[in-house]
Amino acid sequence: MSSIRPGTGETQRAAEAGEGERSVSDLRALVSADLRRHPRVAYQGLMAELDTGERLAGALPEMPPFRHKYAGALSVIDWDHRLPSRALVLRVFAYYRAESLAAGQEGFDDRLEEIGRVDRYPEFDVPDFDHLVADEAYEVELTTAGEVGRCRLTSAWRREIAPADSTSAVDITRASEEFKRLTPLLSNRPAHLGGLEAVSWTPPCESQHAVWTLDVWYLLAFDGRIGTGRSFLVDPTAKAVVAVRDFSVRAG
Repeated sequence: MSSIRPGTGETQRAAEAGEGERSVSDLRALVSADLRRHPRVAYQGLMAELDTGERLAGALPEMPPFRHKYAGALSVIDWDHRLPSRALVLRVFAYYRAESLAAGQEGFDDRLEEIGRVDRYPEFDVPDFDHLVADEAYEVELTTAGEVGRCRLTSAWRREIAPADSTSAVDITRASEEFKRLTPLLSNRPAHLGGLEAVSWTPPCESQHAVWTLDVWYLLAFDGRIGTGRSFLVDPTAKAVVAVRDFSVRAG
């Protein structure tokens, strides 16, 4: 199990130093310093090269924190519950304080012990490392060769938007030239579809914008099952719409 135990890099030193003394402003540095593997990934000999952490960190998009610097992170290459694995996932659990990092480490150790109790390779399925406690949690798609795919924030708090932030984002969107261009599409839009709505915080790894943005939705049609509309990504610092996309959402 030595290949998946915590390293002695930035994460451990941050916990020992205490909050704020070794804060980090990009998660990629922590992925590079301390990367772990699920036992089923290790058993298959996948992602075993010594430079795997550095290589993955170099392939990731920028991952700045949301309003707090990072005190540490736990990064683990997780398995897909298949043997042989067809794909992998890099889970990155980030922490703003030494206390939350310690709680995350405890959760990781508990999950590792649970895996060890039921692991009878290769006959039985075992848990993965999803849903560990974290201040920010990410999933990054990986091939078994280590090629990086889509990155997404999985923290539920991304949809918890302070009223002042929501109001500001909606006002910025309503005043934007991008929203005004929708006017020709609105003549037959039903009033019951509602107005602009700020729905989630979006990290740079999803938007390819340099900073965190707020995703503001405007529903254009709904047939009882699927809604479609326009998504406006708002940079709250620059007070500007930085991207416009179409979206669709299924009811329920």
